Amino acid sequence: MWNVEQPFQALALTGGGYRGLFTARALQEMEDHIGEPIGRHFDLTYGTSIGGIIALAVAFEVPMSKVVQTFVDHGETIFPPKPTGKIAALASLAKRYKAPQYRADALREVITKLIDKDATLNDVKHAVGIPAVNVTEGHPQVFKSRHKKEWTRDWKFKAVDVALATSAAPTFFELAEVGGCLYADGGLFANAPDLLALHEAEHYFGVPCEAVRMLSVGTTTKSYSVAFSAGRQFGISEWMSDVRLFNVTISSQQQFVEQLMMHKLGARYLRLDHPPSNEQTADLGLDVATEAARKTLLALAAKATSDILGEKLGPYLSHVPQMQLVREG
Repeated sequence: MWNVEQPFQALALTGGGYRGLFTARALQEMEDHIGEPIGRHFDLTYGTSIGGIIALAVAFEVPMSKVVQTFVDHGETIFPPKPTGKIAALASLAKRYKAPQYRADALREVITKLIDKDATLNDVKHAVGIPAVNVTEGHPQVFKSRHKKEWTRDWKFKAVDVALATSAAPTFFELAEVGGCLYADGGLFANAPDLLALHEAEHYFGVPCEAVRMLSVGTTTKSYSVAFSAGRQFGISEWMSDVRLFNVTISSQQQFVEQLMMHKLGARYLRLDHPPSNEQTADLGLDVATEAARKTLLALAAKATSDILGEKLGPYLSHVPQMQLVREG
């Protein structure tokens, strides 16, 4: 049984493409403040898509300063600059009808700058859960470290493959293969994995809801609305223009999850995010890794985190976890 005198503390990291640089920079601010890896202060970390990549870095105790610098240096390796002009934009959209827009091997190369290419989920230092969609078997799935003895399925999988599975966003990257099955981005069902982390604590570890505390970090999530001037007859072109479909999915998921988590946990749920201004929004995007995007995301993250480092984040950053990992070999 869980010692309810001490909170079960979870870290939940939202997906959001290159906007995950915000998440990594926020966690770097925390690590700079406490002088040690952030993973040492959470019983469980959940992350989806880019949040999943960062969650794995947390679990392996990769310094967040390294994660930030890697995303800064190699963002355009993953998301090369888009061609400008209407004709070029139409050509880019046409390409996505038949093939993914970006190269998964480029994403793999960047991930292996953070996590050893042969490291498995058995090698993590902290408990972690990574959502993805198993499109071979036709169901959502969460890859987990072995922080419960009975869980023997995932520990042998390579962490890099799991990272590619959770971030295999449709039309952006090819499907990922792990253990003989094909996977798509976990953001299709749990872009904000907060509820999954809460369910795991309650259902698998018997933690009462009142003993759960959670820090959730976003990716400059902003409500996404459609102007009446855009009309109502949306086809593929309209829904895929400026990744409208994905922005609607991410925004609505996050708002709904945040509302439910506030109902469930109240003051024991802390959401760290910073919606951009209208002008800043023009510089940001799921696959925008420009200098303007980098500067905006880094600045927003540093300000949003430094503002709450004391009273609000203090209890989270001083927590001593109870969760134990089971090792193989």
